[in-house]
Amino acid sequence: MGADQTASNRMTEAGRSWLTVRVAMPDDAATVSHILSAASAHLRRKGYEVWSEPEVSETTVAPHVRDGLYYIGFEGAEAVGVFRLELRDPVFWPEMPDGSSAYLHKLAVLPSQQGRGRAHALLRHAVGIARTRGLRFLRLDCMGGRPKLRAVYEGFGFRHHSQKMLGAQVFDRFELAVDAADSVS
Repeated sequence: MGADQTASNRMTEAGRSWLTVRVAMPDDAATVSHILSAASAHLRRKGYEVWSEPEVSETTVAPHVRDGLYYIGFEGAEAVGVFRLELRDPVFWPEMPDGSSAYLHKLAVLPSQQGRGRAHALLRHAVGIARTRGLRFLRLDCMGGRPKLRAVYEGFGFRHHSQKMLGAQVFDRFELAVDAADSVS
């Protein structure tokens, strides 16, 4: 874990505050689930379907937490955001060669902490992890038809790569060249 541990302990500036980001530990599964559930419920109230309750339940996220895929961002002692980072994504990015990219999933910030640069701080940290691992790209996907979310990613420096259909749902795919991300990390 050497280089990853260094990246995980790094503090990331978020506007006027700092977030400490670390790998979620097995006993953090409830915290990860809580943040994902709160963010999902908040978006649902605004008319956006993101993740189902079973999809973000503690039972569902616990194996990913145990595998070291989730990261938690803290302001002081308060967990305020999470993301999952994987090295393969055969569902959304099957054509990409192994070892070229990190794939960001389930980026979420507590509703009470949104609008304060927390998402960008978590994104900067994900870029740092990808760079530490020697990967060329940070890639992500999101449901199509989400202009505000798209603006967040494009405002950070991601470029729209393509769309992908899964069943009847359109997903937008975004990528960020890690070596070009010096201004954001």
